[in-house]
Amino acid sequence: MSFEVMTSTIEVTESLDTIGSNLDIAKSTFCAVGAAGEAVSPFVPLIGAVTLVISEIIKVYETVQYNKKICDSLMDRVNSAEAAIKTLKRRKTENEKNFRNQEYYKSFICFIEIMKRIKKFIVDVSNLHGYQKFVRSGSVKSKFDSLAEDFDKVMSELHFTMAVANEEQRRIDQIALESDIADMTKFLEKIGDDIIDQNQKINIVLHEVSLMKEKLDHSDSDQNIKAKKIKSTELNDPLKSKPTDRRGKNRQVIKKMYRNIEVACKPIDLQNSDPKEAAKIQGHLAILGKLRESLNIIRFYGLSYTENSDVMVFEWADRGSLRELYCQYDIAWHVKVQIALDICRGLTFLHSCDILHHDIRCEHIMMTTRLVPKIAKFKYSRMATGPTTDMKGVTDIMRWMAPEKLYYSTYSIESTNYTKKHVHVPYTFKCEIFSFGMLLWELVFEKIPYEKWDILKIKEHVLAGNREKITWEKASPDVEKLQKGLAKIIISAWEGDPAIRASLQNIFMNLDHLVDEYCTPDKEFSFSLLPDKELDLDGSLSRTVSISDEGIAAHKKNEHTKAWECFSAHAELNNALAKYWKGYYLWEGVEVEKDRKQACELFKEAADDEIPDAQLSANNNNATAQFKLREMYLNGKLGEKDEH
Repeated sequence: MSFEVMTSTIEVTESLDTIGSNLDIAKSTFCAVGAAGEAVSPFVPLIGAVTLVISEIIKVYETVQYNKKICDSLMDRVNSAEAAIKTLKRRKTENEKNFRNQEYYKSFICFIEIMKRIKKFIVDVSNLHGYQKFVRSGSVKSKFDSLAEDFDKVMSELHFTMAVANEEQRRIDQIALESDIADMTKFLEKIGDDIIDQNQKINIVLHEVSLMKEKLDHSDSDQNIKAKKIKSTELNDPLKSKPTDRRGKNRQVIKKMYRNIEVACKPIDLQNSDPKEAAKIQGHLAILGKLRESLNIIRFYGLSYTENSDVMVFEWADRGSLRELYCQYDIAWHVKVQIALDICRGLTFLHSCDILHHDIRCEHIMMTTRLVPKIAKFKYSRMATGPTTDMKGVTDIMRWMAPEKLYYSTYSIESTNYTKKHVHVPYTFKCEIFSFGMLLWELVFEKIPYEKWDILKIKEHVLAGNREKITWEKASPDVEKLQKGLAKIIISAWEGDPAIRASLQNIFMNLDHLVDEYCTPDKEFSFSLLPDKELDLDGSLSRTVSISDEGIAAHKKNEHTKAWECFSAHAELNNALAKYWKGYYLWEGVEVEKDRKQACELFKEAADDEIPDAQLSANNNNATAQFKLREMYLNGKLGEKDEH
């Protein structure tokens, strides 16, 4: 029988489920097989089918969230199978005898089915929604052992001896099983009722969201999935109005009362939107309404009409965003770590529902009066399986963006357009974990990542493997220990290789450990919010003191060499006062050759950073400015009185 005749009988592109039905057809061909090329013909579609399944398993493995060690053990087998298939294809002639054997053909079909089972097991065991069946039955180990046994058996039947498990592999398997099962048990105990109810079953909300998501994914505009409608008469003004009752861009977000609950009404234009897009938004808002079960996700109550506008009705967060909070106050260390843990819990809930936020940062975390964080601003969020939206014009997001996404993006400062190259890199859970690591850094140091850097500089910096600086002030032993723990978590989330980047489960457990260790009962009586700049978060305040104590003191004693070295060293650390004094030395030619151009640049940087009066020296031809500048020295306005 010719190759063409056989492939017309069994197509490579056929569904894997129908391959077995061709067994009888294939049997009748074995008797007619002559040449080696004809002998391999029945296996061509099977080899194609198993190659496809292997590629799908590898793709699934790249987004594994839980039970990574168990999945690793199965991937060891998948990799062995892949190598065996490549060898089989390369050595067709040597395997001619096997290709003529009907039992070998049967084993190959079993092999495909086992690979499909491995794929399904990895999918189920690696996410919380799928893991529920194992939680109820406690069958993770038995299911794994069954798969491993069947796999090893069929590999032996196919004479893929290189893949047969030995005692060492079995030992590794058992260690992986015991470790992952223990870790998952502990994690599910800690994560709270958002995910697990008292009967240790995955929260039913996750199942409902999954069904809604699936319905949306298979419909361009499903009119049946709509957000809840709230009558406009149910929205009332607060009893006492405050200036803070309006917030956001152009003060469009308005506080109202809904069933005695403070809510935020945010305008939305669905009337003028494309019908399909409007239906899609309705569906996503309906899902967002389900997410209210999480204490760390902003509650969405429904759509309504007020103040002559269609609005989305959200929970009101009295303290505004986390960024607004840290700009007004210093957040105490024990509160920072609790906030971090709660945000991580909210992200875990989102990811369990197969939803990615896509823009996680402090500005998008709303804070209640009791300092409970709420993940909000889901403008770019979408299902994990959905297409990645091109967020044109959104440039700030790149400060939090994972390197794998940055790599295939370009940014033009002149046009302020955000574009992508032709290579498509999907946004994954791993990307979100990197962004969460950047959020943790932002929360810890209370400032925007790469502040005052342009986007191209950030991209170059991150893609070179560099990250934001993690430097601490001198602190008490317990705070120092907490800082080291936070640094370790942040760095683990910043891994450039997504494959070794920390999982959200790992980050959550490490944060939980810090909370247990540091947020002791006595901290309940400590201040949660401190006056702004009271904490020396990165040591910059102590460096300023050092300049005053050492540099300026040396200057007053005419020890200009020592003073110059001090000012130069601290100017390199971006200390504004040091930049100013270094500029003064360059301007006057004290200890160094005059360089008034560089001096002006330093004066400008100092003015931009912290010392507005330094702008007086920006123009090196302005004699009046120089006189005023000298006067400021003499009056001690710039750190220390200068009597030189």
